Amino acid sequence: MPPSPRAVEIIGGGLAGLSLGLGLRRHGIPVTIREAGRYPRHRVCGEFITGLGAETIRALGMDEIFAHARPAETVAWFDRRGGILRRRLPGRALCLSRHRLDQHLADRFEQCGGDLRTNERASATPLEGRVLACGRKADSRSRLVGLKQHFHGLELAADLEMHLGRGTYVGLTRVEDGAVNVCGLFRHEGGPCRLIAKIESCGLEALARRLAEAQAVEDSGCAVAALDYRPGGTRNDGLLLGDHGGLIPPFTGNGMTVAFQSAAAALEPLCEWAAGRRTWFDTVAAARANRAAKVASKTLLARLLHPVLLHPGGQFLMRQFSRSGLLPFDTVFRLLH
Repeated sequence: MPPSPRAVEIIGGGLAGLSLGLGLRRHGIPVTIREAGRYPRHRVCGEFITGLGAETIRALGMDEIFAHARPAETVAWFDRRGGILRRRLPGRALCLSRHRLDQHLADRFEQCGGDLRTNERASATPLEGRVLACGRKADSRSRLVGLKQHFHGLELAADLEMHLGRGTYVGLTRVEDGAVNVCGLFRHEGGPCRLIAKIESCGLEALARRLAEAQAVEDSGCAVAALDYRPGGTRNDGLLLGDHGGLIPPFTGNGMTVAFQSAAAALEPLCEWAAGRRTWFDTVAAARANRAAKVASKTLLARLLHPVLLHPGGQFLMRQFSRSGLLPFDTVFRLLH
């Protein structure tokens, strides 16, 4: 009889950790996930998924889960002066709240025989057989804060609305049960971090009025501070996934996709390691190379565009290029996804 596969330990039960655990269990590999929080929970997230291929969904065993997602086909961009552009999205997009998605993934992982340990903190020390899928440490130099809230009774101009304000951008998309997810990235200047107040202070008064007239979903509000969009760690830091391996700026609607793609990139190398056919050093190197092939170029482009969208001059140029028909929206979208 062949030897039993070696077990994998995953630190962090977010999208990357849960989907990787699910994919490994489909190959019969023992997996323990240690998650500091519990489910269901709301997270600061655009809840808008683009560029996630059917092959990745199948590899991670998520076909049934994404059958519940809302399709998205159109996008409308606005700045403080009004509409900039309205377009059909060039690629497939899905909308599903983290509250629903994390719970689905956690349930499915346990149904497949995975060992999920919630409310349990664990060391992030790199070890053989340990995957670090926990969130990144806050960057004390960063003044960027993310805020999120769900609302009912909110009409949208498109499946996805993007609003550019002073030093901010805010995304709105409809998720399940008729709720609209409102998620924004802001420069924190001190004082309280309340979503509607922040939106109004950034010059998006019309959007703030719409939200004030809608019904906020109780307990859906959350925040994350000191966001760091620099590249992730080195090979010596171990096998890093999801946010721990590097954040992509949120305007792309690609953060959830990158989490799933990084999980898929690690799946085959980890299966080989569990079967004793690959060293841990080679496993980490292969997972990093696979991830880079999937996300490195689009992450680099997103980091270049990120400060442009936050700057008044960049927002002015976007409006002018859009008016003149010179804004290469479809091309940039495909490069980012």
